[in-house]
Amino acid sequence: MASISPDIATRLKPDLIAVVSKIYRDFCNLQAGQQVLIISDARTPDFVIASFQGVAQSFGADAVRIECAIPAGGATYQPGAQWPAMLEAAAAKADLIIDMAVGYSELIVNALKNGCRVLCPGDGIGGPFMDDVLIRTILHADVDSIRKEADLVARRMTKAKSCKIITGPENDVLEIDLSGLEAVAADGYLWDPDRKEWKTNWAFLPPAQPGVLIPVGRGDGVVNVDATLLHHPVYHEKPDSPIKLTFEKGRLVAIGGATPLAATLENWLRGLEDDGAWNGPVHLNIGVNPNALLTQSQEWERVYGSITCGMGDLSLLGQLMGDVGFELSRSRVHWDWTVAQPTILLDGEVFLKRGKLFL
Repeated sequence: MASISPDIATRLKPDLIAVVSKIYRDFCNLQAGQQVLIISDARTPDFVIASFQGVAQSFGADAVRIECAIPAGGATYQPGAQWPAMLEAAAAKADLIIDMAVGYSELIVNALKNGCRVLCPGDGIGGPFMDDVLIRTILHADVDSIRKEADLVARRMTKAKSCKIITGPENDVLEIDLSGLEAVAADGYLWDPDRKEWKTNWAFLPPAQPGVLIPVGRGDGVVNVDATLLHHPVYHEKPDSPIKLTFEKGRLVAIGGATPLAATLENWLRGLEDDGAWNGPVHLNIGVNPNALLTQSQEWERVYGSITCGMGDLSLLGQLMGDVGFELSRSRVHWDWTVAQPTILLDGEVFLKRGKLFL
């Protein structure tokens, strides 16, 4: 399990009102008269959901919320989840969806095709301490600096043709071909507050994890995973010692390491009988939020100086981010692994080392 327990509140924190107002104003450019749909489930406290509804109403927007059943399987199984037709109908009418339950799904893809914009305050799903995460990583962080650094990281990754990830005591290397790929800042902003124009139709919080989507077939070598592993139906885990993953041409071919989690991961993958679940890395992202922590929230992907790579399905995420122009991996599951402080070389030059970015 993750190693840090955040603050799980029993009441509404006044600070939550401030951060939700900031999200609507700076990240969403919410205007009076717009239709806001808040999708949630019982994993998120009611006062958090009510805060998003009430603050939207204070902006003059029409805000409604729909609470769905908790989908079986949690974040890992988002690509295969099914959603009720009533929710589809409501999503088709929304100008803005605040998604605290659905994540990567055809429902969200169809809403975007209808001209809706979508913001995920909890990176697709909610949780019992979403308020703590948003206050800590947005209200108590310099999000303007985070946004600008994420832009710089994305530009540097876009220019690069090769990426070498060096991990472990033996300096194992995982090499990924980045040629022809365009990185994105993934800073959570639908609206660009500097240029006063829309940046994207779909974004997730907390900020930021700049990175790239990776075509099928790229990725050779070995990586030692020491931070988190998201594979469990509900939670992610922190290995007690590194898991050694070996890749050939964008396929996971061997799983090693002394931790029992290595065998658990292999048994889970074989039990899926899903060939696409072994594809990867399918995305590579760099954490750039100094206030993000290793908790049971997707904020762990934003921990400063860490890297997170996705595995399995990328077809839905690719559609959410627009036409990427290349083949994306397909699977019933999407899972992730994180390395806390790797060394990264871009085109042979040090880009990240010991938690420090060289931009």
